Amino acid sequence: MITKKRIVTSLALAACVFCFPAFAQKDLSIAAIQGDKNVSPYENETVRVTGVVTARTRTGFFLQTPDDKIDNNPATSEGIFVFTKTEPPGEAAVGNIVSVTGTVEEFRPRSEQASLPVTEVSMRKDRDEIRVVSKSNPLPKAIVLTAADFKANNLDELEKYEGMRVAVDAMTVVGPTDGRVDIKTASAQSNGTFFGVVKGTPRPFREPGMDLYDYVFLGAKEKDKFKADYPKMTLFDDNPERIRVESTAQLGSQAIDVPAYAEIKGLSGVLHYSYRTYTLFVDADSKLTVQTTVKVNPLPSPTDRQFSIAGMNLENFFDDQDDPDIKEDILTVEAFQRRLKKVSAAIRDLMKMPDVIGTVEVENLATLKRLAERINADAVASGKPDPKYDAYLVEGNDGRGIDVGFLVKSSRVKAVEVKQFGKDDKFKNPNTGEDNFLNDRPPLMLRAAISDPKTNQPFEVTVVVNHLKSFLGYNDPKQQDNVRTKKRLQAEFLARWVNDRQKANPNERIILLGDFNAFQFNDGIVDVVGTIEGKPAPKGEVLNPSDDLVNPDLADLVDSISQNSRYSYSFDGNAQAIDHVIINEPMKRYVVGFGYARVNADQPEVFRNDENRPERYSDHDPAVAYFTFDAKL
Repeated sequence: MITKKRIVTSLALAACVFCFPAFAQKDLSIAAIQGDKNVSPYENETVRVTGVVTARTRTGFFLQTPDDKIDNNPATSEGIFVFTKTEPPGEAAVGNIVSVTGTVEEFRPRSEQASLPVTEVSMRKDRDEIRVVSKSNPLPKAIVLTAADFKANNLDELEKYEGMRVAVDAMTVVGPTDGRVDIKTASAQSNGTFFGVVKGTPRPFREPGMDLYDYVFLGAKEKDKFKADYPKMTLFDDNPERIRVESTAQLGSQAIDVPAYAEIKGLSGVLHYSYRTYTLFVDADSKLTVQTTVKVNPLPSPTDRQFSIAGMNLENFFDDQDDPDIKEDILTVEAFQRRLKKVSAAIRDLMKMPDVIGTVEVENLATLKRLAERINADAVASGKPDPKYDAYLVEGNDGRGIDVGFLVKSSRVKAVEVKQFGKDDKFKNPNTGEDNFLNDRPPLMLRAAISDPKTNQPFEVTVVVNHLKSFLGYNDPKQQDNVRTKKRLQAEFLARWVNDRQKANPNERIILLGDFNAFQFNDGIVDVVGTIEGKPAPKGEVLNPSDDLVNPDLADLVDSISQNSRYSYSFDGNAQAIDHVIINEPMKRYVVGFGYARVNADQPEVFRNDENRPERYSDHDPAVAYFTFDAKL
């Protein structure tokens, strides 16, 4: 639960040695303003506060009490953010001791009200003032964060350091540096933001249950009803051991671009709070070192008695031609060629040219055909046999014009049938009452016959590629009813389809793959994968339960690999699996392996700019499943 801080009123005038006789209502120390709770006891009051400027940002600066004037209460922070809205004035130079007047406010982003507040002093140009007391003062000594600071596992366990200078002697990166992607140029600009943990702390993973933030910020009556209606609900603690790092937050700082598992030594800066995570604003002159030994390791090639089937999200795979039927992003010729080159390299060198590839987020059939042609040509040019990939894609209902499709290695595989289903199915939008399409990207089925080199007999398998509703709007009060309903109904639709196929032919070998936009467990709201498998979370564990619609049950291959490998995506420093390969009972006898090609999720976004490396053609890692022609007993 959220911790509580004790208020120290006896130190209310601790910084008065620097006070000026002005219009401020109260002369207070930083510790007194911060108090020992998440909300300041002086919220909405006008104050004067004095301290050393420790950092400057584009919208304000940080103040901290000099080391020789701190209070004796470790639960009250000695730092605070001063909000100026625009770049702070020259008087607020790092190292200056300044006196500031302003209003104490508790800030939450308008888009994220289910968040801890940040205590700040907000200045108004027409009313407030900043005065320099002295210049070129030493900065307060940074507090070194260790694993002990995270033992309580509370959402606000670093509140006592909010706004203060901190350091991490050794940090392990768990979420690579992100960036802003320009789809038209297929390029990215670093935003300098990544996630890390104190070295020695296990990598954070998304775990089962409702996010604790969403529960904590329910109203009292909502919580009472919640406890009564969902007694078996699991809560995900949101992994408070994560530290969000903004390397470009301070003025004059440079972006740090790092992959996951990199080790950073000597990291220092000011601790802030944003995006539901305690955030380190790195010092502009931080003397840090980065060490990384992470390399892109290719998956193994199938043996003579094996074949492989993969799913890969190509992320906004538009081409350089204008499609008059949609309003898509049109890439430059050079940008599209770079994308073709990167994806081709990933498929050939890292994925070892799977026999069937289910593709996600592709503009149209012509675009996918150009990719197939590029892979085939690159394979031949490198001295490998021509895989003769053929492309299959049927347009769906997506407003952005992205669809699912297949690349089929026709040198070995025959496409017996390709069929889309569910395009015309609709559901009633609970927010508007309108009938909307259920499947924006309707599932696409491939019945394939794979040539067995030993018997020359075809091995028949049915593969369905999927791209289910994203999490966008999942926790937005204005959209969540519709989004959650749609995700549940999509899962139930696919479950019923599988069950009907199994009833019609109990021996049919079925594989479902793609981007399910859901974890391998329930998230407390909907159990998408469990419903599709025929193992839905029971009532009382999830807000939007489903009935058991599948018999016999299916199996998600992500559950067959080691715990630390169960991810295809990284979101806010939490590793998570949202790309799955799910098989039915007749197919289980043939599975021999499963894994993700580590080419995107752990890599910094700027690797997108390098056409000579396959990394970061997308933000998802492709999933590859291996099967044998020889059934296991």
